[in-house]
Amino acid sequence: MINKKFNLSKSSSRVISTLKSLKERGLIMEVQNLKVQEARIEFSKIRAHFAYKEKIDVLVKKDFKVENIPVRYYRGKNKSKNEILPIMIYFHGGGWVLGNADTHDQVCSILVNEGKYDLIAVEYSLAPEAIFPKAINEGKKILKSISENKYGLKINNNKIILCGDSAGGNIATVLANYNKNILKANVILQVLIYPATHMFSKYDSKNKYEGLILNKKLMKWFEDHYCPKKIRKKYIDDPRLSPIKNKQMKGMPDTLIVLAECDPLYDEGLLYGKKLKKNHVKVEIKVYAGLMHGFLTMGGAIKEVSSVIAFINKKIDNYL
Repeated sequence: MINKKFNLSKSSSRVISTLKSLKERGLIMEVQNLKVQEARIEFSKIRAHFAYKEKIDVLVKKDFKVENIPVRYYRGKNKSKNEILPIMIYFHGGGWVLGNADTHDQVCSILVNEGKYDLIAVEYSLAPEAIFPKAINEGKKILKSISENKYGLKINNNKIILCGDSAGGNIATVLANYNKNILKANVILQVLIYPATHMFSKYDSKNKYEGLILNKKLMKWFEDHYCPKKIRKKYIDDPRLSPIKNKQMKGMPDTLIVLAECDPLYDEGLLYGKKLKKNHVKVEIKVYAGLMHGFLTMGGAIKEVSSVIAFINKKIDNYL
């Protein structure tokens, strides 16, 4: 019934059915009904439930700080410790409120194990403790510092990839624009996975796919924490908040946008890609039929995740 209503893939339908059952049995709770610290624990618990059960080893995994911002550095297995590799800077999803390096550890590990680059996952400050634009400003510091390679890493900082999912995709593309205008490091590609591009919007997909991982109440909860009403009037049209409102997109890096068909954020991701194209940016938009928002961190349940990551790495290879 769920699959018929939303045209979900079989694995996506099982996830939604499992979530419904867990909620009915009181084993998981709606995060927007919890205090923020409790919601973060619950988000991590839900992600762990749908993660791969086996451990994913990499050659190097190291936690440290860049400009006093926690990051996790990865080098994939089958690489040597001394070779110089391109670098991906990854920003995790979670509505700017939830998520951390651990919730996306498997994704980052698989990306570097199968890719030809190193990866730095950024633990940017979360809302509501850190409201907009602090996460963006931290991202700027990270990008600048990595582009200068102040940390003695074996990386080629002339080949930088910006990547993120959901809220992380929002941060990644805002940083790509900052880089275009100000920093001018060599960002060769941005990879945006079901990105949030238009805050406070009311696209059709938000009605059509209401309740598939995301719902309107949860999205409002994210928005109210990240850009609370006390500052909203000041930033409502700021492209750092809603990158789709950027009026100067020409010169943005080549872009890969990965979308889930059954996602409330589908429309804004698609329209953002189309707007980039209109501004003469090279863009590829890949839509995965039957998948829903957040699937990337559900590899233990969503069989398509492995092919999505393989596709992303194949596209990145073309730039390396």
